[in-house]
Amino acid sequence: RPAVLAALSRDQILDAAEQVFARSGFHDAALREIAELAEFSVGSVYSFFPGKEDIYREIFLRRAAEFMPGMREVLGSGGAPRRQLLDLAAWQVGFFRRYPHFGRLVLQGGAIASPVATPAEDTRIGENFAVAQRMQADLFTRGQRAGELRAGNPAVLARMFSGLVSAFQAAELATEPGELLPLADLLEVIEAAFAAH
Repeated sequence: RPAVLAALSRDQILDAAEQVFARSGFHDAALREIAELAEFSVGSVYSFFPGKEDIYREIFLRRAAEFMPGMREVLGSGGAPRRQLLDLAAWQVGFFRRYPHFGRLVLQGGAIASPVATPAEDTRIGENFAVAQRMQADLFTRGQRAGELRAGNPAVLARMFSGLVSAFQAAELATEPGELLPLADLLEVIEAAFAAH
């Protein structure tokens, strides 16, 4: 019972911190503001996390614990590589729609689980980013072998794919709150950019 309450309290703090960091950025975010939004005292926040850097790092690790298995599920579906690429884009957009504050944080950092994290890099965050990029590169390799995806360096194509998803996400975050851009527009661009012709 105490462990369940502690986990709920921890999640409440991380939810509040995700919102504050997304709005203010890491450096301008105040621990007091996070504590107030989570409805905790600053001292209580310190009983869960040693400091602001640890909270920031845990936000990325918590979301990666859902993001990485979701990617694996899409890529393990057994579908054709071209279909998997479109499904992966749709899944990633859906993930960031579920967690818009995290989406904003990722865009501030430049990548999902930014390899050059602010504050100092955490190796688990960097590893998650590298694994996600390798999984996407492997999809491009499989797609090239099947004659479904365009030729080119799979690692570069994986980065370009991530860039298109991030650009769509940034455009959506710049719209009115709650307004969603047509996912079909992104999928059409991805198809045009990466399908073998």
